Parts: sequence; C-alpha cells; structure tokens
Amino acid sequence: MNGVLIGRVRGIEIRVSWSVAIIGWLIAWSLASEVLPQMAEGRSDRAYWIAGIVATVGFFAALVAHELGHSLVAQSQGVGVKSITLWMLGGVARLERPAADPSAAMRIAVAGPAVSIVCGLVGLALAIPGGGLSGAVLMWFGSINLLLAGFNLLPAFPLDGGRVYQAWLWRGGLSQDDATAKAARLGGGVGQAMVWVGIVEIFFSGLLAGVWLMAIGWFVREASAAEAQGVRRESMLRSFTALDVMTPDPESVPGSRSIEWFVDDLVSSGRHAAYPVVDGTGRVIGLVEIKSVRSSPRATWSTTSVQAVMTPLEDVPVVAPNATVDQLARAMEERSATRALVMDGDVVVGIVSPSDVVRLTIAVQLAQGTEPV
Repeated sequence: MNGVLIGRVRGIEIRVSWSVAIIGWLIAWSLASEVLPQMAEGRSDRAYWIAGIVATVGFFAALVAHELGHSLVAQSQGVGVKSITLWMLGGVARLERPAADPSAAMRIAVAGPAVSIVCGLVGLALAIPGGGLSGAVLMWFGSINLLLAGFNLLPAFPLDGGRVYQAWLWRGGLSQDDATAKAARLGGGVGQAMVWVGIVEIFFSGLLAGVWLMAIGWFVREASAAEAQGVRRESMLRSFTALDVMTPDPESVPGSRSIEWFVDDLVSSGRHAAYPVVDGTGRVIGLVEIKSVRSSPRATWSTTSVQAVMTPLEDVPVVAPNATVDQLARAMEERSATRALVMDGDVVVGIVSPSDVVRLTIAVQLAQGTEPV
C-alpha cells in the first residue's frame, strides 16, 4: 500500500493508492447522479458533475486531515510517523512504533475523529439553508465527516474506537499486549457482524451499500486478526535476543577492494549474501550485498570499489547483542532493510537477515504446538 507520493507535511509523506481513483469515481458519480440532484434540483448535469468532483476532492482532503490529526499528535508524543496513505477504504498513518503509555495512545487515537468532527461541524455551519448547489455540497461534506467520525469510533480494532478501547484497557491494568489482544478480538467480532449486516442490506437496501459494508467489515475482521497475530509474535520474540538469531563473526570486506574482487574471490566461494565493509583502519563503514553490485555495469567492476556500491553504516539497522528480536525486527522494518548488523560498540559480532527471524518464529511456534503466523 505504498501509493504515489503527492507531498509532505512536517516530514510525513502523503501517498495515494491507485484504488482511490476507483472509489473517487464512484463517490463523484453517486453525488452527481443521485445525491446532489435530490438536495438541489434544477441544475445541469455538468453542474452536478463539477459539484460532485469538488465534494469528492474535499472528502479526500478531510481524510488526509483526519490522518494528520493522528500523525501530528503522535509526533508530539515522541512517536515518529513514516507516511499517510489514502486507499480504497480510507486512510492509514504508518507510525514507527506504538505509543509508550496508554495516555499517549488514547490521545493519538482520539485525534483523528476529533478532526473529522471539526470538519463536519464547519461544513454544516457553512451550509446555509436554501444555499443551492454549493449549500448541498457543504451539507454533504459536513454530514459525511460526522458519519466518518462516528464510524471510526466504533470499538472495532484497528479502527480508532478500537484503539481507544485498547488504551482504556491498558490504562485499567492490563498489559499492552493483553489489551491489544482483547481489543482485537472485539474488533474481529464487530467486523464479522458488519459483514452479515452487509449481506442483509444487499437484499433490502441495495447492492452497492451492502457490498461496501461487507468490504469494510471484512477489512476490520482481517486487520483485527493480523493485529492479534502480531501481538503474539512480538510477545514471543521478546524472549530472544539478537545473539539467538544472528550469524556470528561475519567476514568483512575492505571498502577499497574492487567489485570484481568481491564477486570473484569472495562471493563465488562464500555462502553469504551480505558482508560488513571496513576502511583501512578496520572501522566498519557500511554493508555490501550481492544485489548491490547489480547497479554497476559489469565492464566497470574492475575499477569500481566496494565502498562505491555499499549501503553506508548510517543507513544500516544496527542493534546491540542484547536487543530483543522484536526490537531487531522493528529496526529492520523501519529502514525497509534486508540485513541488520549486530555490533558491540564499534565491533561487528553478527549479521541478521529476515529469514533468520522467520526461522526462529517458526521453530518456537512449532515447539509450542501452535500454528505458525
């Protein structure tokens, strides 16, 4: 769900998925063909379509504002935010880590619906009765934002209301993991109920509304299950450290050597796909992967140094030997990295790949007699 980058706000990437085009067209079509003609009669088709498109753009802008509410409050609580992505079923703010305490989690969760409520009230306040087509657009904009706020406050994790419920349970004495698991179970039940209501609505209210509710219910149910699985996985991984999963004492590569030497003398006879890179004093300066050399033409390998194609150390996930595996996995995810270095001070003591973490996860789950997640 990466989407196309359309801008940044306070360092937060704003992205739009291709699926927005589909739902955007459906909203604009519904507004231009049914909703707005009923609210403001006597306009041309062209006027309704222009108004429908304007209302749709305003709706998506309000979704961005909703997610920015979460994101800016998260930043104020010391939680980094990677991006905001709009997609078919709404918006998603990607936080770098969970909130440190239940109060912060509560504030972050509430911020989005609060922004939607403000947008809704402003829209309704500006929608002067008898204001014609513009008044109808503002009336719809205000109403849809209040509806969005109300829907998001349902206690269905991972909706905002579910996150509020999770923070409430956490503040009430449950551990963060137990609170998340309990909120996720409730979210799964609410999502399943929405699916069944959507099926009923298909027969009594209309196909589009029913299918839409089923899709949202399915998403809530599956997202809740994924959150519950993630909690179990992270809880398990906290029992192990980087020492338990790393390949110890990896062979290092001098950054001054050529790619040709790296491939012919090391990679061809080695069994690893990545190597720490050191300078002339033996100081670690980066990481080189086999895939890194593909960016350099074969004809230049003899004259191109390993240092020229390596990933600099500041861009490589680095953890201490006693870091828990969930911290290690999060560090790799935050940098979208395929390898991490385990360093004791300035000394590399190990290297970790995602497959190392996956193998540990599967091994522990099989030993516990549970299905791998």
